[in-house]
Amino acid sequence: MAKKTENTLLFALIETGALSRQAALAPLRELGLAPGDDAILLWLNGNKQTEFSEMLFELGLDKETLRSILFRFQNAGLVHCTPSKRSDDLDVALSEGGLNLVEALDHHWRTLDRQLRGQLPHKKRKKLKQALHKLADSF
Repeated sequence: MAKKTENTLLFALIETGALSRQAALAPLRELGLAPGDDAILLWLNGNKQTEFSEMLFELGLDKETLRSILFRFQNAGLVHCTPSKRSDDLDVALSEGGLNLVEALDHHWRTLDRQLRGQLPHKKRKKLKQALHKLADSF
């Protein structure tokens, strides 16, 4: 008899990933932001002053999508977009509100991680992390 899909390791990984992602997205939902916005905000935090064209290239988004996202971010007070002094581009940087949100997202992420780590003894956490990295490398 075939194994039920919900009894497979792949199903368990997908379910766990989906649930953890939903928990990680809670602060975004509270602010009316969309899934994936966190990745862009975190990228901006690591690239303090960047240009629109660099964002297009690095994030792999099309122009209209990125414009729409940055417009939402500007309206929410998360970024500043100003004409570049170096080229015919647009400089993009996190505002104070954006920096505060990134800090809150980081704190939330670390809290969830502590809760997860608290569920497993040290040796099992280490083995699980190694197994997950090995699995990710296999894809």
